[in-house]
Amino acid sequence: MRRYDFINWFEDVRVGTRRLISMMPEDSFEFRLHSNSQTMLQLAQMFAKLEEQFVKGVCTGDWTDPTHPTDTRSQQFRAYEEETDDFLDENYDIESPDTIDEILDHLDRIHQDALDILALISDKEFLTLRVAVPWGEEGTIQRLLIGMVEREIHHRSELYFALRESGVPVSEMIIWGP
Repeated sequence: MRRYDFINWFEDVRVGTRRLISMMPEDSFEFRLHSNSQTMLQLAQMFAKLEEQFVKGVCTGDWTDPTHPTDTRSQQFRAYEEETDDFLDENYDIESPDTIDEILDHLDRIHQDALDILALISDKEFLTLRVAVPWGEEGTIQRLLIGMVEREIHHRSELYFALRESGVPVSEMIIWGP
C-alpha cells in the first residue's frame, strides 16, 4: 500500500472512530465492559495517544512519551509478557482531555501532527525502510503503521460494544467510513 493510499484508508477509519467518540454520553465515561477493561473515556483518549506515539516512534525513532518519561510501550509489553494487570496502564495521561469536544479536538490535532510527520517520509522510505520498535519487532514503516490502524480498529470495536452495553443505541454502520 502506497503512502497516499494508507493516508486515505486511515482517514476513512478515523471518520468511524470520531463518530463513535461523539456518541459517548459524558455520564457514562466510567463505564467498562468488565473489571479488567478500560473505561470508555480511557478508550476514547487512547486513540490520540496511540497515533502520537506510534507515528512519531516509527517515522522519527522517538519513542519517548512526554507524559511518561520512561518508555511506556516497552513497559506495557513487559507487563503483558509477565501477565500482570499493569499492561492496562490505567493512568495513561493525567492531563488528557476529558470532554467529548476536548477529546475530538485533541485527536484532530494529533492526527494533523501525524500527517505532517508522514509528509516528511518519502514514498520509497514508507514502503522499504525497516525500523525497529521498542518491544523487539522490526518492519517497514508501511507495515508498522498499518498495524497501528488495525489496533485503532480493534479498540474502536471495544468502544462500539461498550456503547451498546451501556445502553447507547448505536448501529454497526456508524463505524464505517464516509
